[in-house]
Amino acid sequence: MNLSNVIDDDYVISVVEKLVSLPSVSGAEDAISSWTAEELRRLGLTVVEQEVAPGRRNVLATLESGRPGPHLLFNGHLDTLPIAEGWSTDPFSPRRQGDRLVGAEINNMKGAVGAMIGCLSALSQVTEHLRGRITLSAVIGECDALGFGTRHMLDQGFTADAAINGEPTDLKVMTNHCGVTQLRLVVRGHGIHVSQRGDGVNAVAKMVGVLAGLNEDIVTFTPHEDFPELPTVNVGLVSGGAMASMLAARAEAMIDVRTVPGMTPDSVLDDLTSLVARLAAEDPTLDADVELLGAPEFIQQHPFQMSADEPVIDAVAAAHAALCGSRPFVGTLFPQVFFGTDASHLARAGIPTAIYGPGKASDINVANESMAIADLLQASRVYLNSSLIICGSRETAGIGKTE
Repeated sequence: MNLSNVIDDDYVISVVEKLVSLPSVSGAEDAISSWTAEELRRLGLTVVEQEVAPGRRNVLATLESGRPGPHLLFNGHLDTLPIAEGWSTDPFSPRRQGDRLVGAEINNMKGAVGAMIGCLSALSQVTEHLRGRITLSAVIGECDALGFGTRHMLDQGFTADAAINGEPTDLKVMTNHCGVTQLRLVVRGHGIHVSQRGDGVNAVAKMVGVLAGLNEDIVTFTPHEDFPELPTVNVGLVSGGAMASMLAARAEAMIDVRTVPGMTPDSVLDDLTSLVARLAAEDPTLDADVELLGAPEFIQQHPFQMSADEPVIDAVAAAHAALCGSRPFVGTLFPQVFFGTDASHLARAGIPTAIYGPGKASDINVANESMAIADLLQASRVYLNSSLIICGSRETAGIGKTE
């Protein structure tokens, strides 16, 4: 039995076009959350809106089969990065260009969310073939805080038996990505005019000295074959001082560390704290400390790693194979291994998760961003077939499963 043809291609495309038309840079998700909740209610799903912060809401929509069985979660974020410069048309007016759909943030990840909604619309028409329940978590706060919405959902007690996250993998199954630890380094000095520099301490100059010793050599880790070229240490933002003629009283640096298994936010904090302590022992005028960022500014993230033998990984690969004739690549993807996703938080909460979505990493957040329409529609069908493998009734469970 093949139920893939219940996917309405025109509906999937129309949903993605609507999502693209709603600006939703992180922190401004209210309009897109409202529309998504209304549309999912229209489809007959049970919808819960979770206020994560004022004006910022997760949308959780559940399709109940009415029969006992597994709980499958689809997870995608509604927020986006700031829109890239250089568009030749309005980025929020989606348009077709040949076999591609053009629109802001379609790859990250309005295409996948639309494909998931299209999948649920189709499944809502064939609930007699399902058991258990299927939930879509359309969350906020992934692009800015790397998990604000999903972490809130989990902290409220949400759980599931398996999950599919729709970050762009070019229709491959991603099983690994780095963890992301972000920290704030603060150096304090004594601000004074340059005419009295002998009585002051320039926090900016002291910061330069600390940053000179900050690299991958100072973090404790064991190399991992599934995480090549990692870890990384990056100083992405430095600020301090009031004016050029004054010694700076304070300087601040924002540090990003991409981690491998065995590293944790606390271990990274310990490593950087040790560096600062060593430098302070060598220079008694250095007054500095380092701290982990916290919510809502940032959600610390551990490395994500799933076995290729995990049932949800196998289910997605089998669903893809049923449509395409061969199993997709399963494993570490580049450059996505350097990314963070909400899959990390789901896995840490005990929910086995596969990452599979339409779109290419190279197409994220660029001018005139687009996605192949065929890939968008294939993703929706793979999501549906995965649902039938995991939550199908006796006559449909295992559809697309390869031996």
